[in-house]
Amino acid sequence: MNTKFKINLIGDRLMIQYIREGVIYAGEDHFIFKSQDGGAGWEEVCRLKTRAKTSFGRLGSRILHSKPLRRLRRNIGIHNMVVLKSGTVLMQFDGIYRYDGNGKYADFIFDFRPHHIIGPLKNGFAVDDRTDNVYFGEYNNSRPYAVRIFRGTDDGRKWEMCYRFPEGRVKHVHSIVPDPYRNRIWVCTGDNDQESGLFYTDDDFQTLELFAGGDQSWRMVSLIPTETALYWGSDAGQDAPSDCRNYLYKWDFGKKQKKQLAYIDKPAYYSTQLRNGAMVIGVTYEPAVRHEVEKSAELWFSTNGEQWEKIVVLPFQPSNRTIGTKYATVCLPLGDGSVNSVFFTPLNVDKYDFKLVCATK
Repeated sequence: MNTKFKINLIGDRLMIQYIREGVIYAGEDHFIFKSQDGGAGWEEVCRLKTRAKTSFGRLGSRILHSKPLRRLRRNIGIHNMVVLKSGTVLMQFDGIYRYDGNGKYADFIFDFRPHHIIGPLKNGFAVDDRTDNVYFGEYNNSRPYAVRIFRGTDDGRKWEMCYRFPEGRVKHVHSIVPDPYRNRIWVCTGDNDQESGLFYTDDDFQTLELFAGGDQSWRMVSLIPTETALYWGSDAGQDAPSDCRNYLYKWDFGKKQKKQLAYIDKPAYYSTQLRNGAMVIGVTYEPAVRHEVEKSAELWFSTNGEQWEKIVVLPFQPSNRTIGTKYATVCLPLGDGSVNSVFFTPLNVDKYDFKLVCATK
């Protein structure tokens, strides 16, 4: 690890989720917690309301989600979570739950099953702060499929499909990224060369235009917009050709060109930006990758977007969880970038698996 950064363990069994106005949100099992003091203290925000219909089922749910069993199961639980400007919390687990601050339970409000919806990837929710609308795209893993994008309105109460890709155009949506500098929304898709692209909408998905794509450099899981550029890491994973390599990239709007910034070798997944403008990108180890790579997850850091350094290396160690990723992965928060420390949750790594960790200079 880079000696300029201090690594602090914040908590066990906490998946970093979201940051808004300096408040850090993390989840575990069916629970969401928040910290208003940089991770020193935590309080419960809400928990998912059980969908069991019988008293026996409700009792079983209480036992299953009790503290002793949660400690043993180490279940990550809630997959995606965002906080609207109103303070409403939206969560995705077996559908979408909504918590508006009343009581302690989040209500189940949108069932994926009747619509045959495939849920989004981790960090697949997006909040557009201009409207407080929420979006997600399907993370489908079969071909061909007419991938859909869904929109939540009315403080997260109403959900509808707002766009459908032609069947076979993309395999799935990796992420949806609001861009406040251009008043647009970006859509990142994969996976093969023809499916990999960066799309955008300027009219709330009445139309969706291709910005660029057609090769593995435009296959990205996440994206960082700034006033003058876009930053990302490529996601050529274990299904990519053996001679394909991954880099950190910049698209310069002034020069209208793409630039390679750093060689990262392994696929980049999640990213975040800090209050001081620094950027962080997580690199993932996929065991079936077709060329020799270091068996570790990593964090890459830049203060200006031009010079990047590897600040954290986490050796691969399978967790043997039955649900969730089997890759060595560093999960980073969505949100408004209102903190200067790097909060992250690694998975399938030695020492810090499913722990909330903070890196500071």
